[in-house]
Amino acid sequence: MIECVTGRGAVAASVDPGRRSHLHSSAIGCACGLLLATGSAFSQSFPAKPIRLVIPFAVGGSSDANARIIMPALTERWKQQIVLDPRPGAGTVIGTDLVAKSAPDGHTLLLTSNLFTNAPITYAKLPYDPHTDLVPITLVTISPHAIVAHPSLPARNARELIALAKARPSQMNMGNTGSPLATYNFNMLAKVKVEPIPYKGAGPLMTDLLGGHIPLAIAAISSVQSAVKSGRARIIGVGSLTPSVLFPEAPVIADGLPGFESVSWFGLMAPKGAARELVQRIRNDVAAVLQQPDVRQRMLEIGGEPVGNTPEEFEARVRKEIAMWRQVAEVANIKPQ
Repeated sequence: MIECVTGRGAVAASVDPGRRSHLHSSAIGCACGLLLATGSAFSQSFPAKPIRLVIPFAVGGSSDANARIIMPALTERWKQQIVLDPRPGAGTVIGTDLVAKSAPDGHTLLLTSNLFTNAPITYAKLPYDPHTDLVPITLVTISPHAIVAHPSLPARNARELIALAKARPSQMNMGNTGSPLATYNFNMLAKVKVEPIPYKGAGPLMTDLLGGHIPLAIAAISSVQSAVKSGRARIIGVGSLTPSVLFPEAPVIADGLPGFESVSWFGLMAPKGAARELVQRIRNDVAAVLQQPDVRQRMLEIGGEPVGNTPEEFEARVRKEIAMWRQVAEVANIKPQ
């Protein structure tokens, strides 16, 4: 017997061979209709109360800045207050886990960064599954990195840099802030050995580069742009796959080293189980806000290129990055903690 629950109650029908196909189709149609109705209800009832926007970082950083730029316009659109909830610690794991275990009604959201895709490589065990426990909604901004060189280094593009690194095996190093994965990715793709040198911030990194203490650095475009334009540093290229809006005249590293990408991003996620229509509704609203001229201009001023892509595109990026960093970590023999 197949039952289909409708607004009028449960309807039962005995299945005989002659009617099996028809009843099977009817049952599927009924189930799909119920799912669509449920998703529509979630979408229409959102937001029913203030939205909690969790950032897995301390106040004052780029995630905080991204959040505060979009919050006023979203508050006006949603007619509900957005409460910023910083939950720093463990490389974004603490804040991410909090959202992963929250109700999937859209009233608790996560504004995370590309560190989300680094976490599975950094930590041997996570309290959440990065593939299934968070639902990607949309990329808010993307900030390409740039490889820059001291003017004394005789390399002007990615191909020349690779040739130089091969001619000087184990004699070159590259300063970086945060994770050294981008340098290891460069090594893997170019088949060279450039040693990553960690710095606690872009300020000390650029000071050492301009002073000639290190030959190369990789950092956000916003951190290197002024030094490049003044001639104190030479840009090798940007880490985005296409020319950067922030520095359109700069070459793209991937043109000379196919497959190389090094960017920072901030993106919005929801807990597992969030209805598809709800996710799409939030994405559409965020994308509309990012198209507002004042919001776009403020994002560019802090070094972020507004995106607002689809949930499917964002999910594809997350999966691709996790797989890429796992490969890089394996080749570089990086062991999770």
